[in-house]
Amino acid sequence: MVLLQLRSLRSWLLSSEHSFRETLNSIFWLSCLLGLVFVQFRRLVVRLLRLGRVKAHRHGPTVQHLWNICFYASATIFLLLYQALLIRPEVMRETGKYFPQYINAIFATACDPAKFEIVTVVLVSYRVLTTVTQLSRGDYSVAFSGALNAALLLCCFALRLENYSILLNLYLAVYGAGEEAFLLAASRTVQPQWLTTFALLKCGTWIYLFLNLLPFEFLIPTLYARRELLPLKVCYWLWYCSCVWNSPLLKLLYHKIYHLHPHDCAGGGSAFRCILSDDWQNFRHFRNLKQAYLELKLHESKEKVNKVTLTDVSAKTAYQTIKCVLTLKRKLKKMRENKASLEHQD
Repeated sequence: MVLLQLRSLRSWLLSSEHSFRETLNSIFWLSCLLGLVFVQFRRLVVRLLRLGRVKAHRHGPTVQHLWNICFYASATIFLLLYQALLIRPEVMRETGKYFPQYINAIFATACDPAKFEIVTVVLVSYRVLTTVTQLSRGDYSVAFSGALNAALLLCCFALRLENYSILLNLYLAVYGAGEEAFLLAASRTVQPQWLTTFALLKCGTWIYLFLNLLPFEFLIPTLYARRELLPLKVCYWLWYCSCVWNSPLLKLLYHKIYHLHPHDCAGGGSAFRCILSDDWQNFRHFRNLKQAYLELKLHESKEKVNKVTLTDVSAKTAYQTIKCVLTLKRKLKKMRENKASLEHQD
């Protein structure tokens, strides 16, 4: 079954014309293939981490960060060459005409639909795999943002907006590689000054990309695009709002409002560590284990106190009993002595 699907995927890659349903089918099977590659990658990295004597609870986040860094770095190099060698010459040639086909070069259509489709399928497959991973970790808002990003890529492919999709993914790949590098470095350090530096770098890169670059290069042109691009407007706005919702700035505000105690935060009360922390599932797990352990110790201490109290009460009762018995014996002895003295007098 798997071999048949891989053969169908190979035939899809070699063919030039196929339906949107076949594209979705190829995305599904390519996501499964990426999942198998990730499993092998995880095994290899875990072996190396064990040789380096890294603690077991850090294996999962470290593997995830390294996997994302490898993919984003590869995507950055490929998309940069793709945009420079295939798209930019066509855009420059078209904009040099007296009557260009488009007003804004960002809405340039695909010069090679087959290559554009392959790139879209690979990027969407990676987003699907990342979304499934985030759902398994409990990061539902981040997973929803990833699903919206995949929908945006499919929308760009359906509208044949090659330059739009490639540029957007190039910016996101550069940002993703930097963000994952910051998170990986922050997970390996405990010095407050380095944590502050990494948190400021993460916030600065997010502000530059989502508040400076994307609004002027994508958001405003998309807002004033022609009516035929209405699906693109809807997908982009939903995805952009989800990115703002998951931003480190709102994460900092959430920390100030709701993390009133160090036990409520994965950063242990530190705002910068909270921004750089993304392993909330393990944090909740260990927090629940710690709370259960403390409750068990409290219950045992209460039982010990009750046992000590009962022992003291029993000792006091026995002491009072013995005291009463001795008092009665003395009284009986005096009564006998008084009776014997009276008889002797008679």
